[in-house]
Amino acid sequence: MLKYIWSALLLLGSWKVNAQSSGYKITIDLTEQRTEISPMLYGHFIEYLGRCIDGGIYEENSELADARSFRMDVLEKVQGLDIPLLRFPGGTVIKTYHWEDGIGPKDQRPKRPNLIWGGVNDNHFGTAEFIEYCKEIGAAPFLVVNMSTATAEEAANWVEYCNGTEDTYWANLRREHGYEEPFNVKYWGIGNEEYAEPDAGLHQDVDFYIKDAWQFVKLMKLQDPSLKMTLVGTSHDLHWSKRVLEEMGPVCDFLSIHLYAIPADTSYQTLIKSVETFENDFDKMRPLLAETPQVVKDFSPWYRFPPREEPVKLAVDEWGIWDLNSGAGKGDYQMEYTYHWGHAMAVGKFINLFMENADIIGLATWAQTVNVLAPIMTNEKGAFLQTIYTPLKAYRQYVLPQHLAIKREGESLFGEVQSIDATASISQDGKEIVLAVLNLDPSEEQGLELDFAGGGAAMEWLEHIIYSAPSLDAVNDFNQQVVEEEKVMMKKNIRDGLNLQLKPASINFIRLKVRD
Repeated sequence: MLKYIWSALLLLGSWKVNAQSSGYKITIDLTEQRTEISPMLYGHFIEYLGRCIDGGIYEENSELADARSFRMDVLEKVQGLDIPLLRFPGGTVIKTYHWEDGIGPKDQRPKRPNLIWGGVNDNHFGTAEFIEYCKEIGAAPFLVVNMSTATAEEAANWVEYCNGTEDTYWANLRREHGYEEPFNVKYWGIGNEEYAEPDAGLHQDVDFYIKDAWQFVKLMKLQDPSLKMTLVGTSHDLHWSKRVLEEMGPVCDFLSIHLYAIPADTSYQTLIKSVETFENDFDKMRPLLAETPQVVKDFSPWYRFPPREEPVKLAVDEWGIWDLNSGAGKGDYQMEYTYHWGHAMAVGKFINLFMENADIIGLATWAQTVNVLAPIMTNEKGAFLQTIYTPLKAYRQYVLPQHLAIKREGESLFGEVQSIDATASISQDGKEIVLAVLNLDPSEEQGLELDFAGGGAAMEWLEHIIYSAPSLDAVNDFNQQVVEEEKVMMKKNIRDGLNLQLKPASINFIRLKVRD
């Protein structure tokens, strides 16, 4: 249910200006440190897994699809997320995927068994279809190459097919397939979780990975020197990540880590704590990045391409909530989990954590977009939005370009987890601030006091956007949308502070204008 509340009087006392101090305090100081928040933090991921692609974003012979077989009901909802970056085609499945299978006339593309996730891939959604989909949603494409059953030359050919502009074989083949202009794919991943022994990969030894990855990078960058490379890292094996940065730092734009919240039981407390633990992952990775030279020096000209130009950042290119207690069972690789409002709160906490570590995160991609661990679900008749769609969309919509450090004081809810989780962002010109505030307490309203320090700049309270649901267990489906949105539109000057009451289990965005 969507509710627009245009007058603060309708809130019946749920806010007060310059009132007595509340239980949780946030101090905003405009002189505090600011850090750029990469717009690529709000990316997504699609893989040949279950119904993510076939039966999700793409469905042949469906009345809901266009002439390209793009599900238009799904496309509209994906567009609503305003995705800046889309990762494809894997994921673990990349280890047996050959990109040449997914180009040219569809009736001539080979069908291959999906050895990783089961079923058969007819390859009708391939490179060109992925690029077209990215254009439809306004996302930069991010391709991951096969290091296990393919070669560096095959990966370099893919670069030529996508980005080539000369009179060469693979560039001309793209033109023959109807695409005169290059795809200009900038972001490339060199393998996926190559450290994982159970996967169908080869490179569980980091030195083996480094040796092969160098060859992939060299041949690919000789095709297009402007590529941005994501190399495989992990926050669970610091030796692996350290070695990759030591040996490949000059050509590593992003170092990949994957973060899935996997709660051990069905309790909300366990879910929230499972996200809280990822602060440790960033704390472990931060020193490794700091030890890596920001500027590459003495890079041999005989490579015939330049080194990276900016400091190495993390690519959290798979993140999400893998709740084995929700929806599909532990042995079900389809992973069509049902997400309730408690999961949406956990997603908000996840993104707040990303914002707090914006100085070391260059990109992030939610895994995955449709049906599989997804904010969008489909059947043959339509699609609906899961509860987690709300924070994924809202943070993209309201968060401003720079993170602003704030001081936070308050009570704990689950031991080390504070009842209020908050971050702040600020516009480039410093004239607008947005607070992203979660009341993680599922049963009690929480008082929030905002205090303005650092010169006592006058503020104008513009808007308070509130997302909530009837209960933590509330879920969306084809018949109901349980998430409630309230907007308090205000034009009220405040200087000494602001007190608010936050609904239980609510996601809040508080927009403030800095007045001269």
